[in-house]
Amino acid sequence: MKYYAFIDNVNSTNANIFIIISQIAHFAVLNSIPLFFSLLVFFVSKNILLTKSVNILLSSLLLILIKLDTIVFSQFRYHLSPMVFKLAFGKRASDIFQFSNENYITAFLFIIGVFGLQILLFFLVNKFYFENKKIEKTIKFTSITLIIIVFISHIGFAWSDANSYRQITQTKNLFPAYYPLTAENLFIKLNLVNKDLSKNEISIETESKTINYPIKKIVNNINNASNKNILIIVIDSWRYDYLTEKITPNIYNFKKKSQEFTNHKSGSNMTTGGIFSMFYGIPATYFDSFTGINKSPVMIDQFIKQEYDINILSSSTVENPPFNKNVFTKVKNLKLNTLGNSPSERDHNIFKSWTNYIENYNQKKPFFGFLFFDSAHGFDFPKKYKAPFKPHLENVDYLAFDDDYDPKSLINRYKNSLHYIDSLIGNIIFQLNKKNKLENTIIIITSDHGQEFNDSNKGYWQHGGNFSKYQINTPFLLYDFNKAPKKYNHLTLHYDIAPTIMNSYLGVSNSPKDYSSGKSLFDTSKRDFFICGYNQKFAIIEPNRITNIYTSGLLDVVDNNLNVLDEEPNDEYIFETMKEIKKFYK
Repeated sequence: MKYYAFIDNVNSTNANIFIIISQIAHFAVLNSIPLFFSLLVFFVSKNILLTKSVNILLSSLLLILIKLDTIVFSQFRYHLSPMVFKLAFGKRASDIFQFSNENYITAFLFIIGVFGLQILLFFLVNKFYFENKKIEKTIKFTSITLIIIVFISHIGFAWSDANSYRQITQTKNLFPAYYPLTAENLFIKLNLVNKDLSKNEISIETESKTINYPIKKIVNNINNASNKNILIIVIDSWRYDYLTEKITPNIYNFKKKSQEFTNHKSGSNMTTGGIFSMFYGIPATYFDSFTGINKSPVMIDQFIKQEYDINILSSSTVENPPFNKNVFTKVKNLKLNTLGNSPSERDHNIFKSWTNYIENYNQKKPFFGFLFFDSAHGFDFPKKYKAPFKPHLENVDYLAFDDDYDPKSLINRYKNSLHYIDSLIGNIIFQLNKKNKLENTIIIITSDHGQEFNDSNKGYWQHGGNFSKYQINTPFLLYDFNKAPKKYNHLTLHYDIAPTIMNSYLGVSNSPKDYSSGKSLFDTSKRDFFICGYNQKFAIIEPNRITNIYTSGLLDVVDNNLNVLDEEPNDEYIFETMKEIKKFYK
């Protein structure tokens, strides 16, 4: 099968054998679909000729669709779907799919050949098997064998998923209509998870048959580099409208010295895509592909090349999502987990680690720091913390969230968790100033995504459910001592972070288009739309509407309040989106 050509980073014989078995099992299941419908036709009509005709027709169509899918997948890494058919037969079809007369002739001959082969196979089966009394045994043996293979393939994938064994799990997006079994909690209970397995996989970037990132070699002039420290502070699940004097007083005061971007949006509504889009500057539709080959962001590559001292401190583990396999894969001595029994305790521990680091920092080379606070995501703060917002929930019951749930006390708890994080960040800024490092440190403060409390009245809570402003808008500050405080209202994205750092502070001369979907944060040129989401689900975000694109390839269009619109998606934007999500593939 042609799909096998798009598998990367498989250096194990067992993994190769397993992937081949999985491929056989999956396509055996797909080929059972025509058989099922044929039997249904026979059950209703009792007509053998009609049954055979239906089976020949459906089996032939399935083979033709699979062949067409391999062609589409090789170009776009996207399987056949309503969206692809819309592109194929839409206004810009000729810009995407360009076929010669020879291609049409070949396609016609292929279709005729497939139907002819199916008819021939039926003739041969009729002649040599149905006349043989052992046919029932053959069918039974084949069926049992295929069932066993399917079972092994799904159990094997579930084990690989639980153990983050990416040599196998990368097949999840490889085969069409492939929905393998996952059972992480079960494997943990059965003590079948080997935490060291993923660590033992290839931990350095490998040559890829499929990835072309960056498009052009990164060129930088060290003399043009600012040699400034870079610190990125991310508060998980921080709402865009919760940067206020009462909720986050320290950050609010720091805002007065910073560049504030009031219309900033994440590249996703979840941590996976939010952090990915921040460091790579490209859509998280590339997440699995980059993870499979341990592809590092060019921004991290530049920090390493320019001998920055890199300090990554995350309250939540960097193993899930597996940022240790993509974003931070080249970072030496990467700390995978932070000690602590609660998000607030872990947040305090990374705070202590960071302040100790700065207190003892006496190196001549600059540092790059990344701090990821998790308390707001967990609605958590220390028990002895003087929480200013009352009344607040003592314990959060996630199962209670429904259309009738009153979120006031939940929101107060959320605000208290933000207030706690703000106190830590206030001390971090104070220390940098005290140590005379603030003037030479670029500081970004933002979130990985937003947070919703059923604001749209559609039953959505927290994040990951839709692409409304509540789930993708985030606060965003950039502090640069040499820039006068200013407020910007133009649309900015997480995609813009890497280009801004690369071009403004690391001396990179490449166009952002060589490695990113973004531009400088200070570029105020208009954006008509952008891509937001991750592998399983993403959307085209326009100023007044959202086009959701699901795993199945189905689309729907909603307004900013998530009301379904009786409107067609913008063909031009779909076309540009498909170009962007295949841009960094060979």
